[in-house]
Amino acid sequence: MDMNEGDTSCLAQAAAWRVRLAENDLESCPEFSAWLAQDVHNTGAWKQVQDDWALFEDHATSPEILELRSAALAHAHEVSRGRWVRSRRFAIAHRLGIAAGILILMAGGLFLWMKEPDVYATSIGERRIVTLADGSQIALDSRSEVRVQYSTHARELTLTRGQARFDVVHDFEKPFSVTADGHRVIATGTSFNVDLFGPTLLVTLLEGRVIVASTLAFSDPTKVEIPLPRITLDAGEQVVFAPKRPPSVARVNLGQATAWENGEIVSENDPLTTVVARINRYTQHAVVIGDPQTAELRISGVFHTGDIDGFIGTIVAYLPVRADKDVDGTTRLTHR
Repeated sequence: MDMNEGDTSCLAQAAAWRVRLAENDLESCPEFSAWLAQDVHNTGAWKQVQDDWALFEDHATSPEILELRSAALAHAHEVSRGRWVRSRRFAIAHRLGIAAGILILMAGGLFLWMKEPDVYATSIGERRIVTLADGSQIALDSRSEVRVQYSTHARELTLTRGQARFDVVHDFEKPFSVTADGHRVIATGTSFNVDLFGPTLLVTLLEGRVIVASTLAFSDPTKVEIPLPRITLDAGEQVVFAPKRPPSVARVNLGQATAWENGEIVSENDPLTTVVARINRYTQHAVVIGDPQTAELRISGVFHTGDIDGFIGTIVAYLPVRADKDVDGTTRLTHR
């Protein structure tokens, strides 16, 4: 039976998941389960790939399988030279069958079928550490999401929300970059923290050296984006990008910048609005500030991200503030 491109795409994705799980000695993982639940066609493709995978194990040394492996390696060589486009990949999978497609994926190494990146995300109050294919690690804060796409010559990631720390394995020939809110952090081997905090982006360098490249984007799609001067950070420096202000670079307390990894928020005479916004990353029911007087207050202290009641109790005890809980669970802070 002939397959359309959508069916073949499902098979290619299923084959890549089969290889990925096998190489990591896994039966399943959260990302695979999510992919499987996305579409009933994914389930059917997975069953077909499982059957073909079993065939490989039973007949790994047969002439037919060896011939397919040879063809797969030849096409993988084309991939490494940048001449394998998506439509040609589907044609190959259709011509050689899904078995050859699996071999191509194995030869390609980093699942070069993917146009879509791997997505790693956390829910409210969850922190997670992800180890990537090259040994680099991502530590994700609560309510955060990172998209990862590796290719032959680049390691490209995007922080779409929240906050994450990146510990990068050195590879000079394959730069590691993280894009967030129109800004791109470029590194080869280093450690840095990227924080999408409301409309503000903070990039903090923990070790090594990075370059932050920015682009001035226009709302009018007919206008060309303008690249801004690059910013180089040394260890202990942080660059802040805020609306309607030029970027600023300053030395910061690294313990304070990475306190979230230990489940803490460290405040040093910060506006209450800032501290509340950080606390809200970790709670189902938001804390809101109800009047300008309360918004102008400042506070110092160490607060535990999982103890929202403790935070509210401290605020009420040390500041001229009262806390009232609404019927929807929201806690409103007002001046008293």
